[in-house]
Amino acid sequence: MNYERLFEPVKIGNLFLKNRTIFPPISTNFAEEDGSLTDKFINHYVRRAKGGVALIIVENSCIDYPKGKHGKFEARIDSYEFLPGWKRLVDKIHEYGVKCAVELAHPGYEDKGVDLLSEGEIEGLIEKYVLGAEIAKDAGFDMVEIQGAHGLLVNRFLSPLTNHRKDKWGERTRFAVKIRKRIAEKCGWDFPVSIRLATNDFKDGGIDLKEGKRIANVLAKAGYDMIQADVGLGPKEKRLEPMPYTEGWRAYLAKGIKPLPVPVAAVGVIRTPEVAERILEEQADLVVLGRALIADPDWVNKVREGKENLIRRCIGCSECIKARHDEDTAIRCGVNPNVGNEEEIVPAFEKKVVAVVGCGPAGLEATRISVKRGHEVHLFCKEFGGQLNLAMMPPGKSKIKALMEYYENVINEGKNVHFHEGDAEKEDIMKLNPDVVIMATGARPFVPFPLIKGMVHKYSDILIGKSVLESKIVVVGGGGLVGCETANFLAQKNKVIVVEMLDDIALGMETITRKSLCRELGEKGVRILTRRKIIDIADGVIEIENMDNGEKEKIKCDALVAAFGNKPYVPFTFDDRPCYIIGDARSIGKIVDATHEGYAVAMRI
Repeated sequence: MNYERLFEPVKIGNLFLKNRTIFPPISTNFAEEDGSLTDKFINHYVRRAKGGVALIIVENSCIDYPKGKHGKFEARIDSYEFLPGWKRLVDKIHEYGVKCAVELAHPGYEDKGVDLLSEGEIEGLIEKYVLGAEIAKDAGFDMVEIQGAHGLLVNRFLSPLTNHRKDKWGERTRFAVKIRKRIAEKCGWDFPVSIRLATNDFKDGGIDLKEGKRIANVLAKAGYDMIQADVGLGPKEKRLEPMPYTEGWRAYLAKGIKPLPVPVAAVGVIRTPEVAERILEEQADLVVLGRALIADPDWVNKVREGKENLIRRCIGCSECIKARHDEDTAIRCGVNPNVGNEEEIVPAFEKKVVAVVGCGPAGLEATRISVKRGHEVHLFCKEFGGQLNLAMMPPGKSKIKALMEYYENVINEGKNVHFHEGDAEKEDIMKLNPDVVIMATGARPFVPFPLIKGMVHKYSDILIGKSVLESKIVVVGGGGLVGCETANFLAQKNKVIVVEMLDDIALGMETITRKSLCRELGEKGVRILTRRKIIDIADGVIEIENMDNGEKEKIKCDALVAAFGNKPYVPFTFDDRPCYIIGDARSIGKIVDATHEGYAVAMRI
């Protein structure tokens, strides 16, 4: 494809963009706790600029410190003392011919809703947006964006669910309109202002798409120069989508508010250039590439150069969300270990022979980096992708396949990599006389019971189709991530019961994804038994014990699926040369742990 629409120039107000891609204001927690910018913060955005995006909108920044602070490490733009940091950021972004904005955000006050704000407080809040815009303009920003979605302050003024005022501010668009007019009075109408707009609250009685279109028209006529069609007060799941959500599903919101006299941007799970091009042809004027550019900052340049097959796609693992929203710490990426580092991967000073044993995500990332640094790499691979082949089998997990495809394509680009298929023997590796060995041999299912034929099955055999169960009563032993996803897989064609020793299931997962998974299990009728221990297995019967009162119960079933997790597998090691054990072979973890370890080890060699 030529992606003609994707690379067609567009204007926002008087601002000329070289293509139709936007990097949106995704919170990073890379700033200092006092709101000042760090090198990590600046380098993060500069790296995205280098990748070819047309417009960068810097993450939601505090205009009202400390009462309006939104996140532990939110950047501040409420005082001119922060101007030097912002100017340094803008200057560096502009070096790549990329336009930049900053999002001015206010969460509202915890102790006082929109209805309780005084006239003076409302006018004062408007002036805080204006001051942020003035600082941004003086720093060299090309425009600013107002955060008018996600349940934050402007959204609360716009929504009938949160604005019940009987005075003039009960005209729900007035607050947003006044912000735009006051910014124009201070910065000029030629300084563009966009808004991330709640076009659908996804809550009964709130803004629906019809009302969203009306609001969008009012704000466009009031002078807003671009509108991002987004989600309002509703559940976070609608804007921080777990993996199962369909690519580009939110773009219908953009189409729903068109036509407007200003450009409309589509947001939400846009991952591939094919989908982006289709959205631009049918639904929106610009596309917002958020997690897509976290995963691969070179997304735009790769598409322009015809290297779409080398894009490292976001798989929706939600590690960035878990870091920012669950832990309130610096974001990380499950597939891009360089987020937050943005270091240049340079050739190794001394070229070595590197043997990588195992080709799951840890081994593949170690291979990718080792190849890129110029080492001679020998990859011993029994099954390309390793545990990823299991991880992508439960419902809604197919996007994981994109990571396998990326590694296959990018590693095959290397001229200094050699594949060895099948089980690796120590002798095979010794014949190469490698300087370094990386053991990424993964894990094996942990099964604490005898594998009674026809009765007890390993979860891995279920997911790959080696064991097939249909129209059965199935007990899944273990309610961790592995157990819950296996139960979800089995529940498509069976009656499933999950037995878990802990107080709850799927503990440790990112909150939104966990909630989505638990809801799906409930919808499929999966029975969950927590604080229970399996104590005996016989043909057709499982005996469990209540860990709180010691009571025992027998469950009639057709099969038990052991999904108690995995245990590291290391068939051999080397004492006479550097030997690194990484990924699940070292300690059972997630994709993010594997890729980060593979990256770190290969960067040290």
